[in-house]
Parts: sequence; structure tokens; C-alpha cells
Amino acid sequence: MITRERVWQLLRVPDPATIAPEAVQVGGAELWRTVNRSRVTLIGGGGRPVPCWWLTPVTDGPWPAAVAIHQHNGEFHLGKSEPAGMSGDPHIAYGLELPQRGVATLIPDLSGFEERRRPGLDDTRGEQLAAWDLVARGRTLLGMHVEDIAMAVSWLTQQGAVTGRVGVVGHSLGAQVGLYAMACDARIRAGVLSCGVGTVRSTTAADILHNPAWYPPGIVELGDVPVVASVLSEQRVLVAAGRQDPIFPLAGAVEVVDSFRQDVVDFRPFDGVHEFTDELRASALEWLRGILRRPETPLPHP
Repeated sequence: MITRERVWQLLRVPDPATIAPEAVQVGGAELWRTVNRSRVTLIGGGGRPVPCWWLTPVTDGPWPAAVAIHQHNGEFHLGKSEPAGMSGDPHIAYGLELPQRGVATLIPDLSGFEERRRPGLDDTRGEQLAAWDLVARGRTLLGMHVEDIAMAVSWLTQQGAVTGRVGVVGHSLGAQVGLYAMACDARIRAGVLSCGVGTVRSTTAADILHNPAWYPPGIVELGDVPVVASVLSEQRVLVAAGRQDPIFPLAGAVEVVDSFRQDVVDFRPFDGVHEFTDELRASALEWLRGILRRPETPLPHP
């Protein structure tokens, strides 16, 4: 069995607990669809800005908190705004629905999306260029995504109105990144991963080409995604997978689910494709809310 440190090495990331914003810009709060909405920009290493929406319940804190990670879907103009319920598919607005359930939620743009697109460059080309440039520098695009989530978690742990556990939720790319973030970062206590869990072997065998962050160098030799899943300890994960999902074969999801340690995973396969249905989403978010509200000692600051 591998360790978290081995996953850090795979992704070329430091200990996530050491990753914190070098500076933070926070805008004023406004009412947005029954929650409070603020713009937050986390400034990472080298001055890298990570724009976010910060959605909080209208009730007074303290609250549990989560990071909502957006999907890919080839829609680079949609990043944080889709989970926030501001644009795109309303079935993906889990970043809005969580604070409506009492969980404060930070929603970042991942590299290449929305405000982090490369100006004047085709979006797909921009994503590929960023991924290969990172490889040339001894880093990985997936590692950058994980570092951004770690920075978001660090910021959450510093908020006086946040107490107890921190979680993640994501669909598709969001689930992919969420799994690796949890494997790297023990501070993330629970996660909802919708239609983004599988193996590189299963997608390659089915001639499915994924986003470049799906392929961190050495992942297959290490033992593929199931070995990464085996790292999670004292964390809880809900994995949802469509039996007819055309881009994440169910067999790959099952292989990953079978690799989690005992009492880590709640697996919910469903008859459907690559989707986060209303019924499943409501059930999964309530599951996450319940776990995050459980008493726990305060999280350590980075």
C-alpha cells in the first residue's frame, strides 16, 4: 500500500498543509439566490491568482465548509460560475445548493477555465499548452489543480466562521480532482465524487480521450487510480457512477471503489449516463452535510 507522500511525488506537489495563499482579496457580500455571495481571489505562489466565489448561508455561523470543484465538459468559459448557479447547467449548481443547506462553500476556477483562460488562444490549445509546459518543468496539471484546492482548504481553515470538517464536491473533472485532492490532503474529511471516478486503463481500452490532467506521468506503473484511492484514511467518500456513462466506464469506477479502505466509501451506481440527477444530487449533498456537521477537533492551520 502506498502513502500520501507517494501521491505527492506522483503529482509533483508539496505537503498540501503547507500550501497557503500569499495574499487574499475579498469583495463585499451580496444576497444571491438565498445565500450570501462574495468574490474571493487567492494569490498563490509566484503571484498566481485563483478567482473564487464564496457562498455562505444567510444564517449566522459557524458553519462547516466545502470546496466545490467545477466540471470540464469542454466548456472553458464555465468554471466557478456553473456550480455557483450563475450560468450553465442548473443540475451542476451544487456549489449553490450546499450553502442553501448550511455549508459554506468556496468555488475556485481551475487552470484554463473562466477567468483563468489564456487570452487570444483557443481554449483547448491553451489547456494542452499549460499541461505540457508543466511537464517540461517537472510538474503536472493535475498537481496544479490539487495545489489550488489545497490553497482553498487552507483559506477555509483560517476563517473564523468555519468550524469542524472541510469537504469537497465535484462532478466529472471536479470528481477527478476531488479524489486526488483527498488522497493528498488529510484535512479534507469527506467528498462527493460524481461521474469522475475510474481508471486510466479502462478509459484507454475504450478509446476514450480525457483531459490532460487525467494522465499524471507514472500513474499506470504505480497501479492506476485504485492505488491512489487506497490512500484515503479516516475520510469518507460518496462515489456516484452512471451504469451507461459513455466517458467513465462503470467497470473502472467499480475497480476504484473496491480499492478504498473499509468504511471509507459509499457507492451509488445508478441507471443513467454522465449526469448528476436532481434526486441523486440532493441525497449526496445531504450526505455530505451530515458528515461535515459531525463534531470534530478544530482543523490545524497550515
